[in-house]
Amino acid sequence: MIRPLHLAIALLLAACTTAAYTVPPADRAAIASRIAGFERAFVSNDTAEIVNVVPPRIISAIASESGVPEVLLREEMAKLTREATRDVEVISFGMSLDTAQFLTTPTGRPYGLIPTQTVVKTDAGRTVQSDTLTLTLEDVGIWYLVRIDEARQTQLLREIYPDFRDVSFPKGTSKVVG
Repeated sequence: MIRPLHLAIALLLAACTTAAYTVPPADRAAIASRIAGFERAFVSNDTAEIVNVVPPRIISAIASESGVPEVLLREEMAKLTREATRDVEVISFGMSLDTAQFLTTPTGRPYGLIPTQTVVKTDAGRTVQSDTLTLTLEDVGIWYLVRIDEARQTQLLREIYPDFRDVSFPKGTSKVVG
């Protein structure tokens, strides 16, 4: 009786963990293109393009929750992004696809955790470096980028993509470097 119980527990634990994933070359190229476009948009403060890397299902959920049309939500998100970054100078920004970790959720959905570093100079003259991970996930054949460094973002992700419920995400760090 003990042996079948151990086997059942081992299978349950295996089902609740993530597994390594080898990204097909075409998907890696699509992710690289998405990252390059986002990096350009971030550095040049192209807020409309910044919003476009977010999966449409997340935009739809936020719009529905807010009671506004998606078009208006995208415009407001771009506006809020501009306002939030108005007094910040981007010194550097980069995502490292070469050191990304690709896994699958317990249900088999592939995703990647991409090391992301942002260095900005604030209006107070401080230089702040943030080291985080950016989630990349595929939805309806297109790879998107999702910030996972804030609890609300992770909560929303898990509501919309329930296969991420049991996936834990490492916390990022920020520090003043100058």
